[in-house]
Amino acid sequence: MAPTGELPEDPVEQLGIALDNITANLEAAGMRHEDLVRLTFYFAGEVDLQRRRRRLGEWLGDLRPCMTVMTVAALATPALRVEVEALACTEDNPATQRSEQQ
Repeated sequence: MAPTGELPEDPVEQLGIALDNITANLEAAGMRHEDLVRLTFYFAGEVDLQRRRRRLGEWLGDLRPCMTVMTVAALATPALRVEVEALACTEDNPATQRSEQQ
């Protein structure tokens, strides 16, 4: 869902919003796309494969984190057609720094 509360019907547009949200969360955490190590995509219903690939390729560029893409029967609400889980890590992890200092 967009920060404005907008949720388009088109799953590729929903994908774009989800990717923008991931970018915003990475930036808020002081991280970058290069810190992504795993992405899991859930798509409910039909999705234009070529448009999906193009949009994802634009966002990822040359990065190739581990990815899983699944088609599911439905998501939490019928209006949702896309869900993305992202896992990122960086060497600047405070937990790692604490354990190295001990």
